[in-house]
Amino acid sequence: MFSRLKTFSALGLSLTLLLPAALHAESTFVDRRGKTITFEKPPERVVTIVRSAPIIYRAIDEKADNIVSMNKDSLVRYFTKGIYSEMLPEMAKINTSAAQEGFVPNIEAILAQKPDAVIQWSSDEKLIEPLERVGLTVVGWDCCTEQDRLDYVTLTGYMTGRNDRAQTILQVQADTLKALGEKVGKLDKSVFPSVLHIDKVGDQIQVIANGSQNLSLSGVTNPAADGTGEWWRTIDFEQLLVWNPDIIIIPAYASDLNPKDFFDNPVLASLKAVKEKRVYKQPVFARTPDAPEIFLTSEWLAAIAHGIDYAPDFQKQILDTYALIYGAKLTDAQLKAILESESNAPANKYVEIFG
Repeated sequence: MFSRLKTFSALGLSLTLLLPAALHAESTFVDRRGKTITFEKPPERVVTIVRSAPIIYRAIDEKADNIVSMNKDSLVRYFTKGIYSEMLPEMAKINTSAAQEGFVPNIEAILAQKPDAVIQWSSDEKLIEPLERVGLTVVGWDCCTEQDRLDYVTLTGYMTGRNDRAQTILQVQADTLKALGEKVGKLDKSVFPSVLHIDKVGDQIQVIANGSQNLSLSGVTNPAADGTGEWWRTIDFEQLLVWNPDIIIIPAYASDLNPKDFFDNPVLASLKAVKEKRVYKQPVFARTPDAPEIFLTSEWLAAIAHGIDYAPDFQKQILDTYALIYGAKLTDAQLKAILESESNAPANKYVEIFG
């Protein structure tokens, strides 16, 4: 990952050298479709259809003033309740007519906002073509690898004219993961604990098979990974017993599932992770895999798997990260909420590790 980050950062620096010195008034860059985009000045009216784009744009631009419309799902998922709604209350006031369901753009509503730029997924040309047909400038984002997440930050830096800030945030991520990688690199890979991410439990069990997070950075393995590229797999209880993971992680977005649901379920009682109380709810900073603070998840998981030495001073790191990215001064209550301290209280050593 670090070599890719260095490559893209080098590209960013070379492009930056082409920009006028005066506040980077003009910006030219290549979006994820390979299309060259030029802004004579940072766009003053931006529409976002990618769900997580408003979070990233607000983080890099340090204000929401230039976001004039977003996907309604962005509001529902992130800005009606939870930490983003508390830190960034201004986001809930943004128009949500850009897309009402999924990522299909509402062309008429978007044109009414007179945008200078639209951020849209590039994976399906049918999502971009209607926008460009009416003369709109579209910046295409790709999905859903770890490098793509880094690119979201870099592309937003170009759009906002804040490439310096984007690179600062990326450097914090890179430095953190490099330090973690050096520690994990000293471990014996043959004894990495197995970790299964489960987001639904019923007659069938849904697991994350091929997610975008690089689990090796945390010194763990994923028994569900099959190289197909499919994010989720649905399995039965027999398969779960065969894998019998050392640790079970509940994704942060699975709001109706908690460790206690596993500990109180007699059907799951024979699982190693359940018997040893090693079922954990991901912290809120993993609520969207695209957020600039997602790198904290790797340290958190390493500490779950190997001990607090793999995430030293973690509470302070969370405070510093949110201050850098969002300008937020978190309260003790918000810090505990981010760490899912209440949900994870019954889990083995959680309070001991994270407080």
